Amino acid sequence: MEQEEIWDTDAAQRYDTPGTGMFAPEVLGPTVDRLAELAGGGAALEFAIGTGRVAVPLAGRGVPVTGIELSRPMLDRLRAKADEAT
Repeated sequence: MEQEEIWDTDAAQRYDTPGTGMFAPEVLGPTVDRLAELAGGGAALEFAIGTGRVAVPLAGRGVPVTGIELSRPMLDRLRAKADEAT
């Protein structure tokens, strides 16, 4: 089975749930805080970066983020979010 069969365009569009679940501020905020602290002024690498749930806010905190993602639809959504954030 290919990544696009699991994480297709429909799944990528439904993945983000701003403000709820793993996107809730009380979940995501402390995660980004801790990762920014661990980066210590350096860069971060995120495996399975997906739509950028962690990477986009982390980059917004000034941490350069590089990611690996096998699903083209998830990357397309990440790129759109990154463009919106800049």
